[in-house]
Amino acid sequence: MREASAYNSSIYLMVGTPYLLLGAFGFYVYRGLKKNRAARAAAGGPGMEGFPCPLPSTAVSSSLQP
Repeated sequence: MREASAYNSSIYLMVGTPYLLLGAFGFYVYRGLKKNRAARAAAGGPGMEGFPCPLPSTAVSSSLQP
């Protein structure tokens, strides 16, 4: 019976480890993006509306002229 319990525990470990690693990686990416956005907002830099950063209005209007 102890052997069956050991196999059961090892299977749970092998199945759960990838989810735990992906969850931790996703959390660190989310936290990094959140800190980056907060730092940009504090600095008053461009791109606060979202990703990608918007172009300046002069660059957009000059590129549309024939």
